[in-house]
Amino acid sequence: MPAIEILGVLAGALTTFSAAPQLLYSYRTKDVTSIKLKFLLMLASGLFLWGIYGIIIHSFSIVVFNFIGCSLWLPVIGLKVKEVRRIG
Repeated sequence: MPAIEILGVLAGALTTFSAAPQLLYSYRTKDVTSIKLKFLLMLASGLFLWGIYGIIIHSFSIVVFNFIGCSLWLPVIGLKVKEVRRIG
């Protein structure tokens, strides 16, 4: 693996898993009241599009970490949608 790709893997791992505390808190407590649905949808969409971009330019780190990031936020989006439906 080229050195530049190692840099990408390190950056991807740090940014992707920096969300872990929020994700764990949201999952454990089911409390997503302070997170806006618009933010979650924009974030997941952006991560997904970055993943597509990574496929186009053949960048392993961009593909892997953006799709992992997107998939990590999907359960939180699900919790938020349930909350919005419950509240009305």
